[in-house]
Amino acid sequence: MQSLVSLRIGALLLWSWGVLVAGDSKCPERPYRVVCYLASWANYREGSGSFNISYIVPDHCTHLVYTFAGLNIGGGIDSLDYWNDINVNKGYQKFVSLKEENPCLKVMLAIGGWNEGSEKYSLMAEQESTREAFADQTLRYLVHYGFDGLDLDWEYPTMRGGIPEDRDNFVLLVQTLRKRFSPRKKLLTAAISASKQILTAGYDLPKLCDELDFINLMTYDYASNDKTALDAPLYSDYNSPGETIDSTIAYIGKSGCPMRKFSLGITTHAKTYTVVPGRLMAPGIKATGPGLPGPYTLSPGSLGYNELCEMLKTNRTTPAPGQPAGSVWTVKAMAQNAVKYAYRDDQWVTFDGVETIGTKVQYAMDKKLGGIMFWTIDTDDFQGDCHNEAYPLLQTALRTLGYVKKP
Repeated sequence: MQSLVSLRIGALLLWSWGVLVAGDSKCPERPYRVVCYLASWANYREGSGSFNISYIVPDHCTHLVYTFAGLNIGGGIDSLDYWNDINVNKGYQKFVSLKEENPCLKVMLAIGGWNEGSEKYSLMAEQESTREAFADQTLRYLVHYGFDGLDLDWEYPTMRGGIPEDRDNFVLLVQTLRKRFSPRKKLLTAAISASKQILTAGYDLPKLCDELDFINLMTYDYASNDKTALDAPLYSDYNSPGETIDSTIAYIGKSGCPMRKFSLGITTHAKTYTVVPGRLMAPGIKATGPGLPGPYTLSPGSLGYNELCEMLKTNRTTPAPGQPAGSVWTVKAMAQNAVKYAYRDDQWVTFDGVETIGTKVQYAMDKKLGGIMFWTIDTDDFQGDCHNEAYPLLQTALRTLGYVKKP
């Protein structure tokens, strides 16, 4: 197994070669961004799923994003977990200190996320005075803790308690932040939905592209909840007749935005369903509910790749509690869609593996996108238990981009 220690030593060597002169502020140009999100709560997970910031290899990513900060009652940016972020575990400090190993790394703080909702962001963005106050306080927050920029993850303007004016107000908010950030050279980015409906309702893409350094597309979560479906299909066919990564990119391409502004989102999470077992276990069968939670993420309807790959690797004939004898996983690769699915008894899973991620990264390069984004690195196989190397999904992407030599 390629250990985390050896990966970190390799990273230091790479960067020692890349810096021209000791102390030189110049960084080697990389043609593609590799944006890596960290779920800061991953350190609370049990056993082998517990993720420590020290496991991050600073050379893997061009941008690291710490999730999530939130909005307090006054409409200002604030920690959602003081114990983890600031007071005891010192997550902010540990995260930013990764720049000591890789001075060219950009470390960012994301605000928002699904659990934060939309309504209080709608309220904050509604008036000029509150937008200005947010921008000023946010800049001070980033400077105080040492972050290089802010990633906006408001899910979603005009929806979930928002108002129709959110679409324009989000642009005004971004413009206000850009004006405040530019003199201090702070990065400003956003993570946005891949749904055409949400994109149309919530985002004025041409205006946002003018202000944001780049935009991370959440090109996954296409699957419905009522029946099994492929979660991040590249193209449509009878298995995936709805929206796909390609349809999102086609829509983005008509916006007039430079394609290099966008990062293609790749998820290390599998979407899972509980179904009634039968002869036909293909996409499109009725789901009776979300899939069983995994031992680390403990989230019904979702598994980290590290959880799933352990299940598939074992694929034992000794049944899990409550399952019939002889039960094993069946895995199907959908080459056209560049996605996989697997099923065992009443569990049905859609996910990406090393083969499908390579295809998607090559697609991003062919479409001349600015790079890729991983949600999240802490649910990759960071221990290297399944593929004889740590971070096999991320490493596959880096090999495809030409950043790591192929074995």
